Amino acid sequence: MYKIMLVDDEDEVREGITATVDFAACGFTLCAQATGAIDAIEKAAQFQPDVVFTDVHMPYMDGMEMISRLQEMYPTMKYIVLSGYDDFIYVKQALQRQVLDYLLKPLSAQGIMKVLRRAKEQLDEQDRQRVNLEILRDKVAKNAQQLRRGVVLEYLSGSFGGDAHALCAYPQPVDERIAFPMYLAVLSLERTEENLEVLRRDFDSQPMLLGASVEEVLSEVFKRRQGEFIQYRSQFLLLLPASQEEAIAACDDAIQSLRHYLHLTATAGLSDEIGSYSALSEGYQNAMAALDKRLIAGQGQVYTPSSSPESRRKDLELDAWLTRAAALCRSGKKEEIAAFCGELAQHVANAQMDASERQLLLLQVLSAVLAAAGRAGVDVAPAFPGLHMEWVLQPADITAGVEQLGTLMQFVSDAVRREVATSGSELIAQAVAYTQSNYADKDLSLESLCALFQISQTQFSLLFKREMGTSFLQYLLDQRIAAAQKLLRETSMKIYQIAEETGFGDASYFSYCFKQRCGLSPKEYRMQGGA
Repeated sequence: MYKIMLVDDEDEVREGITATVDFAACGFTLCAQATGAIDAIEKAAQFQPDVVFTDVHMPYMDGMEMISRLQEMYPTMKYIVLSGYDDFIYVKQALQRQVLDYLLKPLSAQGIMKVLRRAKEQLDEQDRQRVNLEILRDKVAKNAQQLRRGVVLEYLSGSFGGDAHALCAYPQPVDERIAFPMYLAVLSLERTEENLEVLRRDFDSQPMLLGASVEEVLSEVFKRRQGEFIQYRSQFLLLLPASQEEAIAACDDAIQSLRHYLHLTATAGLSDEIGSYSALSEGYQNAMAALDKRLIAGQGQVYTPSSSPESRRKDLELDAWLTRAAALCRSGKKEEIAAFCGELAQHVANAQMDASERQLLLLQVLSAVLAAAGRAGVDVAPAFPGLHMEWVLQPADITAGVEQLGTLMQFVSDAVRREVATSGSELIAQAVAYTQSNYADKDLSLESLCALFQISQTQFSLLFKREMGTSFLQYLLDQRIAAAQKLLRETSMKIYQIAEETGFGDASYFSYCFKQRCGLSPKEYRMQGGA
């Protein structure tokens, strides 16, 4: 077993941790407890712990300074740091010092044990890697692949706006870089009758098996081909550092392999050549535009975009129409939707589109409207009996088809507006009642409550603030502090027991919150009779 030393200047915190945490079950022996940083430095020499579990805020010398001194004396010693959310500077310092883990309060005994098990795994892995260089090489390669994939996803999500990303900011081995120029392909599983039958038969009982099966097939493809793949949303992105001909061949290989091994139909849209990190997002949109060609030309193929300046201009115009349609579904007024439909019909007339181009445009707008309805939780089925969707699917009269889209957009917008206006107060009343009855549940959180009431965290937070004049987390904390005050006044329960009873779980976090709110520690509050 590994040896661990606990460092905290508050007796009740150490008492709570030692009483509730099963160190042995996590692979550790508690070899020593220290009441502060200076005491910890003396006991480290005596007990030589593998891991030091320490709070940040301590008198005379804080936890990070203590770690700096211990590292000079014992370079192999590891650390787990505990503190509150406000100490971000310590996060950076902890990362610089290669701390095993940084625990943000609140944290239950189960949470501490989870971190200890994770720490043991890291220590075991380090021990294995000291004697097995092959494992170390594999880890380096895997980290490089994860780094490349992470950079791609960050650029696609808009987290970075140029090539000044850390990956590019300093020299690195070639294997850790993304090779440019490259092509990006979007590989999408189709919702054909045949695919749905396969999904029901082979994957319904184990949904996670589908993603794992596709990944296994693609892994085999990229043993034969250059490149790699990333799962993004419900699609797979293929990164293809080769010529366009080789990229098309890789996509076709992936499509044929999925059909052969999993009996699934897939379609790929390939981007134009991508020359830099900052062009990844545009390349993804480029590939998605190519993928949309399957709506007219069929599925199970590889589609490439048209590379002319005119085609790029049309793609940008299309993106603008789709973005406006989605926005109007969320909050559009009747006159705004009518104006949009008039402009769209006029655009089609002026652009002199042929029948297939008109059909594709209306289908793409319809898809954007249905996607916006899905994100807003609006059931559009009641709208269809009153619509002539065949005018959209086969638009002989473009004005009539656009009017049907406008009616559907208005239905979605009205539904969103009614939901926001009528359900907010009732939902918050239910949430408040639930919180008052369940504040002692240490797993109660904004995330769990929103999952229970099936509402986004952002929307719920806005509604709660409007109705209650405070945030949900502040309200929950008020409920727990009030209950803790009552137990401190009326019972002889220990501090860590009160922390568990009132939903805090972690005695250290309970003491921190209580003192912040009441100006006294729990022990001082009890000694003064709850005054």
